[in-house]
Amino acid sequence: MNKLEFSISLREKGLVKNEMIKEMEENGFDQSEIDYYLKKSDEIYLNQLLNYKQSSGQTKSSRTFKSITLLISLALLAGVFFGYASIGLIGLFIFWSLVKFGSYRR
Repeated sequence: MNKLEFSISLREKGLVKNEMIKEMEENGFDQSEIDYYLKKSDEIYLNQLLNYKQSSGQTKSSRTFKSITLLISLALLAGVFFGYASIGLIGLFIFWSLVKFGSYRR
């Protein structure tokens, strides 16, 4: 593994700058290399992250499903205020569970 790949792998592990510097010093990097590779690894890692996010964006059907679910839950919430408390609260719980499940599923 070369030095650039090593610094990118540290970035992917989620280490903060001070931890990365410590790891790099332990592996024989000098100060000028540390500065250079920190900057390059930031650029490459952020580009990879942005490219991944653009290619794996939410689909339109998922957004539509969430929008419809939120509109129905708004109607159920209005039903709670107009006196249909048990039906409205149970419905809100079910729809918000669906939204939560859809939000965290990848």
